[in-house]
Amino acid sequence: MGLIKKLVRLLGPLIFLFILSRMDLRLLAETIADVRLDLLLAAMLLYPVLIMLKAWRWQMLLHRQRIDYGLAPAFVVYNSSLAVGYATPGRLGEFVKALYLRQDAGIPLGQGLSSMLVDRLLDLFLLLITAGVGVSVFSLPGGLSSLAVATLLLVALGPLLILVPAARRRVIALLTRTLSVLSPERYEQETRLGLGDFQQGLEQLLGVQLLIPVGITLLAYGLFYFQCYLTALALGLPISYAYSAFCVSLASLLSLLPISVSGLGVRDATFIALLVPLAITAEMAIGYSLLILLVFNIFGGALGALAWFSKPLK
Repeated sequence: MGLIKKLVRLLGPLIFLFILSRMDLRLLAETIADVRLDLLLAAMLLYPVLIMLKAWRWQMLLHRQRIDYGLAPAFVVYNSSLAVGYATPGRLGEFVKALYLRQDAGIPLGQGLSSMLVDRLLDLFLLLITAGVGVSVFSLPGGLSSLAVATLLLVALGPLLILVPAARRRVIALLTRTLSVLSPERYEQETRLGLGDFQQGLEQLLGVQLLIPVGITLLAYGLFYFQCYLTALALGLPISYAYSAFCVSLASLLSLLPISVSGLGVRDATFIALLVPLAITAEMAIGYSLLILLVFNIFGGALGALAWFSKPLK
């Protein structure tokens, strides 16, 4: 089973290598060499502002759980978790924030995970809404449109089970029974307590109290899409802010599939599928994908690594 998982995670990089094998690499290099560095630098410099907004949102969620956690440490921890997330399939590494909460404030792991989950759900639903509006507004080839709709429905199913109270209680009850069977007997009580903390943490967060975090999410993603649009302008892509946001949202959702790391291959294939029908060359589509990788995963990952070393998990 472990070997199968590793092979599945190689699918994305294999897709990327296949795409490169079909590219005019000289034209790709020339495309990237002609990038406007001022616009690209502006997109990169806005990255810490984006993470500060997300750290502020997380702090608001913690405040609803009566957890006092400063904005400065929240900013450092958020950066650290993103660095781990970029290196893991589906960005599951971001949940290390719960470990930081346990280390810094003695917060039970289950309660910490509840705030992490809601934090990720806010991101996920914003991406789903943007991609869903894009599918309905922009004209896509029939097969691609059907695939996009199926992906959106599939990705939305899991979060909806968490947000609907009756479904959430059934899911947690099922988890409790399953983990009680699978966990060693000496950990059974600890597992039940952890799930209880998790359920209580969710109940503290879900409701009208999410209005402020939702507002912060809108600000953060307005900035995120602006960074992506600046990156498109830097490359000279003839697309609008709205279409850029749609492309990035759909690519981000598909990148959550555990078949790649940092979306490599998945994001590239998505950009080719969405940009080539607009008479944009495949080389420019891949160039855009590589610049998005540079701005968010490489530059953001480097900042996250600095944050990790300044505040490591013990």
